[in-house]
Amino acid sequence: MADLLAIYHLDLYDPAVLTRPWLGVRTAIFALFTHPDSLLRRALTRR
Repeated sequence: MADLLAIYHLDLYDPAVLTRPWLGVRTAIFALFTHPDSLLRRALTRR
């Protein structure tokens, strides 16, 4: 969730976000796998 807020400025608790279809949120989550500054990507590709 921190990545979504920091990178995409997407607050999952914002009522405006909650009324949108989840396809956009799902797309943002999957995009975190390829974003170079993502904490998720760093956690999954530790060397």
